[in-house]
Amino acid sequence: MAGVKAEGKVAGNQRQIPVIQTPDMNVTQLQQNSNKVLRNLSNQVDSLQSLMNQTQIIGEIKTASLTLSQFQNIAGTNWILANGQSSVGTKYALLTGNNTVPTITVVGATTFIKVN
Repeated sequence: MAGVKAEGKVAGNQRQIPVIQTPDMNVTQLQQNSNKVLRNLSNQVDSLQSLMNQTQIIGEIKTASLTLSQFQNIAGTNWILANGQSSVGTKYALLTGNNTVPTITVVGATTFIKVN
């Protein structure tokens, strides 16, 4: 009977990639082909996520129940707290003419703004 085993990293927002295993030697090529398809699909998802991160807009606002460090580990260091702090020297300041980011308060969450 064929089984499915998960391989891959599971830290953060990463996912497990299923791997087909079976004791039947006759399906070895099927296993290899299936595993190759699953790995290729995983790589395509990673590429799409990377492209989505590149299409984010300067001045975009996001809220999350994360610290700044946690959020930047996931979304990148172009995000800062939307707490009225200085934005001098950022693309946000050049685009908007504002030398500070807005102060945005959401109960139970932290608000971030993309500045570069």
